[in-house]
Amino acid sequence: YQYRVRTGKAKARKYVNRGTDIAVVDETTEDAQVPVTEFALAAEYSALELQQAQAGNVDLLGDQANLVARGMAEYEDRLIFNGQDSSNASTKITGLTSADAGFQTISSPKSFATADPMAIRTFFQQAVGKITHLAGYASAKPVLLLPQARIDELNVPVNEYNPQITILNMISPWFSSVQAVPELEGQYWHAKNASAADKAKDMGIICVNTPDVAQIPLAMDLTRMATEVHNMITKIPYLERMGGLAVRYPSAFVQLNGIN
Repeated sequence: YQYRVRTGKAKARKYVNRGTDIAVVDETTEDAQVPVTEFALAAEYSALELQQAQAGNVDLLGDQANLVARGMAEYEDRLIFNGQDSSNASTKITGLTSADAGFQTISSPKSFATADPMAIRTFFQQAVGKITHLAGYASAKPVLLLPQARIDELNVPVNEYNPQITILNMISPWFSSVQAVPELEGQYWHAKNASAADKAKDMGIICVNTPDVAQIPLAMDLTRMATEVHNMITKIPYLERMGGLAVRYPSAFVQLNGIN
């Protein structure tokens, strides 16, 4: 899947009458591509299992279809957030947690669990500023993505005198939504050979999720393939083809490190 990544600069200068040295915006684009990968999952049941399910008023086919949909959706999420490692560069998919994706980064001086509430607020203000200070994004309200455990740490009172005000309350106005993403837990995005300490380190992401910034290249939607029957066992495979996230404006993504 081929697309274009854009970078731009816009800096005005003082103008004098009849001046010819007028500053101009500078926007460049370069071609990029992400490989498309395919993945599959199948529902499977025997004739006896189907009969037993029907006798017990169990919707076996419906249950398995739901499991297939959930399993495929989880694989999609892993591709988008964690990418796909490969020794072949042409088949490697970069995820939102990748270190070489060209995103902006910011590190919290202390973990959410130990930092002062106002220090956490300042951290998020600086992180959001990395996007809102971009040309054309002053009024943007990005999405905040965090592991659920980190959201829980923000959902605590600022102090004992104002139990109704949480850290999450203070920072929520800067975001269009706050969403829990399991794939941002350290156990999912660190290298397999990383130390136990590194695998315990989570990541957060602040991003603008509009189509002009990023899109998911879907080459083939979830499709039911031909049913296979062998030895009274029925298998119904489902196939999907997609790439990782095609990010056209990497600066609109900020990785949050040091949060736990």
